Amino acid sequence: MNTTWAELSSRDFTEVEFRLPVLALHGSASSGQQWQGLADYLRGSYRVVAPDLCRYASSDSAKAAIEAIIDEPMHVVGHLQGAALALEIAMARPELVRSLTLIEPTAFHLLRDGAPSDRALFAELVGLADRMKAALPAHDPAGGMSAYVDFWYARGAWQRTSPGLRQTLASHLTRATADLAASLVASWPAGGCAQIRCPTLVAMALESPSVSLRTTEIVAETIPGARLAMIADAGHMAPLTDPHIVDPMIAAHLKAVDRSRAKRRPWHRASPRSPATSLPAI
Repeated sequence: MNTTWAELSSRDFTEVEFRLPVLALHGSASSGQQWQGLADYLRGSYRVVAPDLCRYASSDSAKAAIEAIIDEPMHVVGHLQGAALALEIAMARPELVRSLTLIEPTAFHLLRDGAPSDRALFAELVGLADRMKAALPAHDPAGGMSAYVDFWYARGAWQRTSPGLRQTLASHLTRATADLAASLVASWPAGGCAQIRCPTLVAMALESPSVSLRTTEIVAETIPGARLAMIADAGHMAPLTDPHIVDPMIAAHLKAVDRSRAKRRPWHRASPRSPATSLPAI
């Protein structure tokens, strides 16, 4: 059963669950539905749990909720803000994380005190954050999100977007602004990543903006033993635009981790797990 936490709270579970859990965390202006394709791809091998992070007031409250209900080690997959959240969980509660897959984590504060080129990239993000913040009191959600979309997907991307999608994206301005602001003022040091010991795959799409590529590079360089995957001819939303590359890449990482763990200990029969008890509703 692949599910979101919202569904977990409304179902009466009766089936016995043997599959290992995968916690999938989405980025801003998105939802847990972003991971439906991955859930379908992994079906039969893994159980994907993809909460809607927009249900929480902030990434801190989402992190606290996740840590409070996980009672077994999970593979954790994250994209953008979801990847930054996955990093924080791995640093704070390493015993909960079986492996990490980080797709362009928005740990932008790591640029703040870096080389001059890093600080220049950070300044670009500060400018974007200021434009988005100014759109809130001006009651101009479309203007704020047009700046956001054009920054991440190149000038003119907003106008190329369908009217329906523009309306949906505009409704996310408040949360997207808060998420970006939080990523700029975070205080945990890059050295925190050096404490991560779980198997880690870090991925970036080479058509993404330089600020995202550089941040991803810093994270990959700092986590011991992390593997860096570079996806050619793909952009910032690669999990959605290029699932034929991203989903098999994630699956291969998860299976390699589990094969390695199985070789290190004697085979034993797994005890059944009920998703109703291992992942209770919030």
